[in-house]
Amino acid sequence: MAKKKVVHISKTSLAGAPIRIVQALNKYTNYEARLVNFMPTELSNGEYVFDEDLNWQDKNSRNEAIKLIKDADIIHLHHFMDLEFYNPFLINFKKETKSGCKFLRHYHTDKEYIAKNDLDFNKLYPNDNVPSIVIPHYPERTFLDYPIVPNIIPIRDKDYMPINNNNDKIKVAFSVSNKNSYKNERWATKGYPEVSAALRDLSDKMNFEYIEISDMPLKNALQIKQHADIIVGDIVTGSYHLTELEGLSLGKPTLTYLDQRSVMTFINTFCTKDIPFVNVNLNNLECALSDIIQNAELRKSIGEFSRVWMEEYYDDKILINVFVDIYENLLCGKEIIRSGMDNYKNVKEFLYNRIYDYNWLSKKASN
Repeated sequence: MAKKKVVHISKTSLAGAPIRIVQALNKYTNYEARLVNFMPTELSNGEYVFDEDLNWQDKNSRNEAIKLIKDADIIHLHHFMDLEFYNPFLINFKKETKSGCKFLRHYHTDKEYIAKNDLDFNKLYPNDNVPSIVIPHYPERTFLDYPIVPNIIPIRDKDYMPINNNNDKIKVAFSVSNKNSYKNERWATKGYPEVSAALRDLSDKMNFEYIEISDMPLKNALQIKQHADIIVGDIVTGSYHLTELEGLSLGKPTLTYLDQRSVMTFINTFCTKDIPFVNVNLNNLECALSDIIQNAELRKSIGEFSRVWMEEYYDDKILINVFVDIYENLLCGKEIIRSGMDNYKNVKEFLYNRIYDYNWLSKKASN
């Protein structure tokens, strides 16, 4: 049986999320997947931060990408863009694809952020009927109709495997994606000014080595995390990111803050009774860090538990089948919608989204 062909289309690297889905599809399924990235994330020396496939800015890659798009069974879009006129690729996807090609939108960002930064979204989204999916992090609460699909982590690749550390001094690593304050941004932040200042102060007080991870290839970042003792993620917004999943896979105590909505979604999405993260915020960071740093046995056990949880609930070989099921339904013409949604969409949007925004605004005003 011939493999079905899926072409993933992305404007940016999205922290390596699209390429890891593509790699897992090719490794574990009967789908042939490729990624076309309009603008891959590069360092000043031209090195890619994440694994890449086809770079639209390269003429040869672009020519190959156009051939793949013409032959695709599914076009999997990782950013919102118009299929005909308003997209950076300047392609009319509806005309360039073969008859019967299916389209799928994949949201990695919350609706409010997209609406604020993309006028085409505001104009086109209300009448958009392209089947859509969303990641289980904070964007899901703004796209409640769409099925949740996991971010993929290749937990058995050597870069994602735990190693034995015997550091003379405890190492605490904080992965920095931008320098935004949590007071200025709702979601596009890890509260760098506040969190980094707190960690620097605590490093002197508790005698640990504080390491910031930024502006480097993912492979290098993972190596630093492998050799760290504790990983700090997003402890300000109420959601988690790919870096926290990497920390769990590497068998590290991983600090992040999940609000009640994120806890609910996490448990329901992964059918688990346990939350493997060290669920703390900026206010109780010191207490949690103190316990973990002072108690070597606790630190080791949390790390082991983190890795065991990932192997049981976050195996990419199994999770990739969520995408396979979505694709099969798409190709068969079945409706793609989150199960359990009903006539109370406005109520749920208020309960699962707005209430948490109000909590954030209240905290922001009090500081």
